Amino acid sequence: MAGWNPKRFEDVALAPNGIDTAFGVPDTNLSGLLTYFSATKPVSQHIVTASEGAAVGLAAGYHLSTGRVAMVYMQNSGLANALNPLQSIAAKEVFGIPMLLLIGWRGKTAEEEELQDALVGPRMKANLEANDIPYEEIPTCIHRTRDLISRLIARSILEKTPVALIAPRDTFAEYESNEATKFPPAITVSYPRIEEWVSSAPSQLPLSREGAIRGLIGQMAKGDVSVSSLGGNSREFYMIRKTMKESIARNFFCIGAMGHVYALSVGVSMGFSSGRVFCIDGEGSFLMHVGNNAILAGLSPPNLIHIVIYNGVYASTGNHPVTISRENLVSLARGLPYEQKYFVDDLEGLEKACKASKKSTLIIVAVNQTAQSGLPSPSESLHELKGLFMKSLL
Repeated sequence: MAGWNPKRFEDVALAPNGIDTAFGVPDTNLSGLLTYFSATKPVSQHIVTASEGAAVGLAAGYHLSTGRVAMVYMQNSGLANALNPLQSIAAKEVFGIPMLLLIGWRGKTAEEEELQDALVGPRMKANLEANDIPYEEIPTCIHRTRDLISRLIARSILEKTPVALIAPRDTFAEYESNEATKFPPAITVSYPRIEEWVSSAPSQLPLSREGAIRGLIGQMAKGDVSVSSLGGNSREFYMIRKTMKESIARNFFCIGAMGHVYALSVGVSMGFSSGRVFCIDGEGSFLMHVGNNAILAGLSPPNLIHIVIYNGVYASTGNHPVTISRENLVSLARGLPYEQKYFVDDLEGLEKACKASKKSTLIIVAVNQTAQSGLPSPSESLHELKGLFMKSLL
């Protein structure tokens, strides 16, 4: 086929199926459609991420706070980058989060292959099947495509699973825009300096990870929600809430997809405006996808506080060292586009930073390596945890 007009594809195939929000990494097979999105959609409905995994995290958080299905686009070579959050957050065996993947099929035939597509292209369907992701190849009739997308989304919601629509070469015509490419307004914002409220020598830190999370819980108002990263942060949060005999419903335990908790939190913030979102992260997780954090912080989510707990180790795996010094971590933070930034090392500083946070905020809190052994995992099923969180936002 000659390729669909991108506007017609949105009007006929996407909009009638409730798809108005998209996240992803560009692909040449999808070029015309993505140019159209960039020219016509606000940042709240279209975010180009630094990796495909972050796009999955955004779509997951967006679904948690809105109940809606977002589209995640990528080329087939990027599917591998998306598999971590697809397998450990979105899969029906885990939290079961519906989303529509739009995958550009590079290297479908030998004639289309470039060197990097020689292995990935011919095995793309097998890769989807191996990961139990239902898929369909896009038809040549746009009305059949609308109906196919309807069936895929219905299956995604019913079976609580990501689904995929495969787009071969020439699916979309190029989109000609009379306007120059739009960049997010935050790209021109000057980055504020980091406020350092440090009281102790690195060898004598008074605050533990548990103490930091207790302090954060104490700063959360009734209308706030939180998202905690996998490992010790989520287990500490769960243990503290349970021992305090308080509800865990307002926290989403992001127990998979290391490095993507901030992307998921940004997705949650897109559909949640009645309070603040506290993203409780660790420095190892933060560093894993800091490029995505830089992009998403530059969008200035107004109600999101990103707390990075720095103890210098991967505590959940046996206190293996995180190979970045606190000085270098703070230096890195100085160049990131959060609108407010703080580095603290005691409870007073942490509470002061939380109270001062009025915009998109990063708080790095240095803690000692003291931690309880045998912290409990949630006894609730992952689907129960997801249900509790989504119900609490209603």
